[in-house]
Amino acid sequence: MKKILEYLAALIALTVLLTGCDEKVRKIESAAQLNDPQYSIGYEEGRDSALKDVPPRFRKLHLKYNSIADMNKNENLVLGMQTGFVFVDKETRRMLPKAEIKYYKSTPDMAYMVANGKLDGFINDEPVIRYAALENPNLAYIHADFEPMDIVIVFPKNEKAKALRDEMDEFIDKMHLSGMLDSIDNIWLGEDEEKKVVEFPKAKPGMPTYKMATSAVNPPFEYIKNGKIVGYEMDLMARFCKEKGCGIEVHDVAFESVILGIETGMYDFAAATLSATPIFKEKNYLSHPIYVSECVMAVQILDGKAKQQVAKNPEDMIKSLNRDGAKIGLMTGGVFDKVLNEFFPTAKSLFFNTYADMVKSIDAGKLDAMLVDEPTARLLVEGRKEVEIVNKILEKANYAFAFSKSEKGEKLCAQMTEFIQNSIKQGLQTDLESVWFGSDESLKKIDLSKLKATNGTLHLATNVEVAPFVYIKDNAIVGYDIDWVVRFCEAYGYGLEIVNMNFESILPSIVSGASDLAVGEITVTAERKRSVNFSTPVYDGGVVAIVKRTAEEEAIAPYEETFWGSLKKSFERTFIREDRWKLVAQGVGVTIFISILSGILGSLIGFGFCMLRLSSRLYANVFALGYIRLLQGIPSVVLLMVLFYIVFARTGLDGVWVAIIGFGMNFGAYAAEIMRTGILAVDKGQMEAALALGYTKPRAFFKIVFPQAAHHFLPVFQGEFISMVKMTSVVGYIAILDLTKASDIIRSRTYEAFFPLIMTAIIYLIIIWILTRVLTMLQRRLDPKIRAKRK
Repeated sequence: MKKILEYLAALIALTVLLTGCDEKVRKIESAAQLNDPQYSIGYEEGRDSALKDVPPRFRKLHLKYNSIADMNKNENLVLGMQTGFVFVDKETRRMLPKAEIKYYKSTPDMAYMVANGKLDGFINDEPVIRYAALENPNLAYIHADFEPMDIVIVFPKNEKAKALRDEMDEFIDKMHLSGMLDSIDNIWLGEDEEKKVVEFPKAKPGMPTYKMATSAVNPPFEYIKNGKIVGYEMDLMARFCKEKGCGIEVHDVAFESVILGIETGMYDFAAATLSATPIFKEKNYLSHPIYVSECVMAVQILDGKAKQQVAKNPEDMIKSLNRDGAKIGLMTGGVFDKVLNEFFPTAKSLFFNTYADMVKSIDAGKLDAMLVDEPTARLLVEGRKEVEIVNKILEKANYAFAFSKSEKGEKLCAQMTEFIQNSIKQGLQTDLESVWFGSDESLKKIDLSKLKATNGTLHLATNVEVAPFVYIKDNAIVGYDIDWVVRFCEAYGYGLEIVNMNFESILPSIVSGASDLAVGEITVTAERKRSVNFSTPVYDGGVVAIVKRTAEEEAIAPYEETFWGSLKKSFERTFIREDRWKLVAQGVGVTIFISILSGILGSLIGFGFCMLRLSSRLYANVFALGYIRLLQGIPSVVLLMVLFYIVFARTGLDGVWVAIIGFGMNFGAYAAEIMRTGILAVDKGQMEAALALGYTKPRAFFKIVFPQAAHHFLPVFQGEFISMVKMTSVVGYIAILDLTKASDIIRSRTYEAFFPLIMTAIIYLIIIWILTRVLTMLQRRLDPKIRAKRK
């Protein structure tokens, strides 16, 4: 009973872990990458003071807001916030107290809403928003006065995870000292896609393979590219495991499931752009920061015909978001709520699961801004004309790797810290930043094959949608963070297993022990340090705001594509580029596989409980009725998460089979009542007549009664089966790449708001049409009237 209560507490802790912190993360005295002219987000002397919060690349454009102060002037400001980014939520509310905050599950959703004028903005890490801006020409970002946050790897709070956390800290410290973190930064925040590659190592003989939880929808820290999870954190984790000789098994799950998986011990660590909040630190072990991120506000870029006059001063842009009705986007599971409350106390925060969604929301005008870590914001905005970064760091942040507070987590964290510190001294951080934040794509590769799991395999939790820290390139998880981890694994003889999951699920996977460490632009905060251990930071950044870019009235009007041209471009980006059709094909196969086997299992379970319900024995009837009512009252996603993160957490059972069991149990509860209704609709005289003719009771039931009952219940059974097929869209919460998850991953990379969703809907329609036809044919074969005509 005590263990059950602990597991239930872990589930409850998920909510707490996603609700941010009140403490300020430690300030970074120096962040060399912020002084790089290519990526500079601070204002320079001689610049127009009105544009000091606007990155230089956006200053000639017409942004909807040029500063938080400018946003605060809007009495009807509506901001996006990603669900779970409570720390950012608080910071946004502080800066923009009057803004209305709407919550979203992903960055792409918020980005679309902002880019199209449906949101005024959303807050996220600068690299994330910059990456979104690269894909969305209507999105920019502005700097916000947020304290930078430490991005860390998160580990379960047990001794095993603690040891792993110690190793991770050692590795991160070494990477810092060697300058490799700088190189990773340059790779994943750069423009050279060929360099954005992550090769996850296999464990050397005698070395462990770690389970890593991530949510690969947070570029540049973790995302999917060419069918593989890549990104800043993926790169670092791959490097860590490669150095240790360990293998890594990446589990890509919903962000909400990352933290839960860590809490329940399913993953060894999580890497999903997790910030070191006090709550995370209390419940998990956190690595030293791998990246110090600046949060920025994503905003909309107005077209050349726009006549709205906006303030040019970044301070005004920040203040303008601090108003009633202001909408600021935040990432679910992030820690930007503190920034939100400090700078936008009156703004409304809207939560998203991906940065791409937030950028789209700014572009659509649905968000006034978004808050993101500085490196991510740079990628989100790079190449986009619609949004830009407000040229002001709202909150400094350190990004590190998270480890559990277990013995293993402490050990790994210490090792990682040692590795990072030594690597920094050797200049590895600079090399990695130049690689992963640079433009040379040929350098962005990670080789996991060299990892030998001499000391076991590390399970790395991450999210592949935080490029350049973790993302997918060429169907492999790569990135700045992954590079760190792989190098660490190689140095310490660990194998590496990378698990991509939703950002919200990363820290629970560390706390639970399911993952050994977590990466993915994880911000180090005092709150998170209570839950997990953090390694030495591998990147120093902060929180900036992305806002919609404005342009002067005389600016050239934007190019308008034809409908068919836009459709062709969307098709190419969704399916052709990086062979993304393979993700869709894989997702379709998984969806069909789960649906069919769940239907078969559920039918068997349903028939069994139907017989118990028809039994004359009271205890059998009560037991069956209790099961049916229990399963009918539990939401499918909750049932899946309980089964995956609690019941089967220690068994190693693949998520696909857990989903089949879960949906089979759920479908069986409904099928039992459907079958019972059909059987009761058959006249009792049918059984009596069969028995009078010499049939045995079982033979009479299956030969006479049940075929007639099937004729009654099959139409309803068919409808329930189709509903179950559609419910399988939530399996992404337990690290399954189904059709919906594949769509989310593609959207996180392309920031296409509608096309992937429309194509997903069409594919589901085709699948359901085929299954419906099959069930209809079965129904016709069981129809006695039709059979009689054939005879």
